[in-house]
Order: sequence, then structure tokens, then C-alpha cells
Amino acid sequence: MSNQKSALTIIIICVLCLLVGILTNITMSIKKDEANSNARPPKSKSAVFSYSSNKIAMITLSGAIDSDYEQSGYFGSKAYSAESVRRLLKKAYSDDSVKGVLLRINSPGGTVGMSQEIYSLIMKMRKKKPVVVSMGDVAASGGYYISSAADRIYAYPGTITGSIGVIFSSYDANELFTKKLGIKASPIKSGKYKDIGSMYRPMTKEERELLQRTINISYEQFLSDITKGRIYRQDKYKAPKRYLSSRDLRKYADGRIFTGEEARDLGFVDALGGLEDAHGAFKQILGKEYPLINYSKPSNFSSIFSSMSEAFMDKKTEVSYEQYLPFGVSHRNQILYMWE
Repeated sequence: MSNQKSALTIIIICVLCLLVGILTNITMSIKKDEANSNARPPKSKSAVFSYSSNKIAMITLSGAIDSDYEQSGYFGSKAYSAESVRRLLKKAYSDDSVKGVLLRINSPGGTVGMSQEIYSLIMKMRKKKPVVVSMGDVAASGGYYISSAADRIYAYPGTITGSIGVIFSSYDANELFTKKLGIKASPIKSGKYKDIGSMYRPMTKEERELLQRTINISYEQFLSDITKGRIYRQDKYKAPKRYLSSRDLRKYADGRIFTGEEARDLGFVDALGGLEDAHGAFKQILGKEYPLINYSKPSNFSSIFSSMSEAFMDKKTEVSYEQYLPFGVSHRNQILYMWE
């Protein structure tokens, strides 16, 4: 027992020494940079960006949009998760040095609630600071829903977007359980709809009608928010702008996907281009060029702790069967803004 305590003490001392060494190097580096900046002004454009306090914050959303807090690591949420985006949008809103937000989206959508929360944060943000979306490979369903809140949307010609609609995934395994396995469910419930969507029995006509009404309500919320965020834009920004009509929104919001080029022609996105083009839009919007800073990058301390956690934790405990399933399967009986 004493040997274990001694070993633990040595490990703690080593970790503390490592942290002190890192902090010392960071402090010396900062002082050196300050001395260099005071000694001579930056000569190049890139150097001006390095020492500028004002910036455009790039926040990245990658993967399914989900309010599942289990996505978080031991020392905080993953850098590009929906939860991290929610947190960073709030931070950027209050950060006076952030003059605009470039939201990089690569997502097929996800849960309705989290999509609506991020949408609301962007709508609030753009009343104070401009927001430009840069679509990656995919920005569909909930990914497009969130994008529609931005002042401008940029997409690659081959980006997959659209898929405007709502889905509820339910499975009927009644025959498998009763006829093959001899298992019969006997739920005790407070009302006839309490186990709606149960996989142990066929769905009734009444249940299907009830779910369809719920889906239709969520669908109308989807269209209403696209209308508020995109069709009712009143800004006078000089950045490229495409008009989306209510008629075209209704016509094409049937779950179909489009390429970025098709989306631009129909008015669902404003222009074709990548990160540099989306960044360039801020100069036209703000009348001044600001450096683009990766706001999703973890701080030095978060990076250190994340690395330490990855090094010491048992990787086997992270494996979950759900990560290998389609989102709609792992989120069965949920109303989703999702393309799969």
C-alpha cells in the first residue's frame, strides 16, 4: 500500500512539474511576442492579422446535431459538436473583439430541439453582428435549417444541402418477437397512446394520424423559420444575395436534396465558394477586413487536459454500439430534422 502511495506521489509531482514548465514557456513566449511587437511594427498583411485584437470568429459544426451531453469528453465538449457550437455562439455574442461569425457547417441534421436552439442563437447574433455560413460536404435538413438563420450562405458547387423536412423513425418487430422468439410484450400504461411507436406491436391508424399531425407541426415550424431567417432578410449588405420565394420554398421543401449549384440557382444559398469566399464576404458587409480566427480551437489548457485524458483513459470504455448505427436508428421514436 505504501509503495502505491509513493508511486502516486511521484506521478503527481511529475505532472505538476510538467505543467509548471509549460506555463513558464507560454509566459516567456507571450513576453517575447509583446517585446517584438513593441520593438518593430508588423510589415506584412499577415503580420497585421497576427497582432490584431478584432477578428472574425470561425465556429465549426461537424457531425449530427444532438443535445446528447455524453458527446462531451472528460474535460469538456468536443470542439465541433452541437453543444460546443451553442456555447461558442454565446461566447462570441458577448466578445466585443468578435466583429462577425463565420459558421462552418458539415452536418446532415439531427434533433429538432438542438437545431432550433442553435438557429435562435444565430438569429439573435445577427442583430448585433453579421453571420455567414460556409457549407462543407453536407449541410442538409437540420444543417440547412441552422444555415437559414445566417445573413449569407456560401456552398461548394457539389455540397449536398436541402432535405427540408421532418422524419420519425419507428420499427415494428412484432412478428420477430412473437412468432420467432415467442416473446410477447404486456405494457401497463396510463393511456392508450403511452407506448406509441412501440416496436413490440403494429402501429394503429389512430397513432399514425396523431404522429402525422405532430410531424406536420414540426414541418411548419421548419418552413416558418426558413422564411423568417432567409426570405424576410432586410439587410443592405453588399455581399452576394439570392432571393428565395415562398413559392419555391414550398415547392422544393419535400425532402429532396440539391447540390450547392442547384441551391444557389433556386435561392436556397447566396453564392458558390469556400471558406476564403465566405471570409471575404465580411469585408463587403463590414467595410473592413478582419482576420479569421478559429474560435473552436481549444485553449492551451483544454488541449493539454484533453491529451492527458486520451493518454490515460481506457479506450475500450468509449466504444458504443450506437456509434455504428444510423442516427435515425440510434434516436428511434424521436422527431428529427435529419437526412440519412
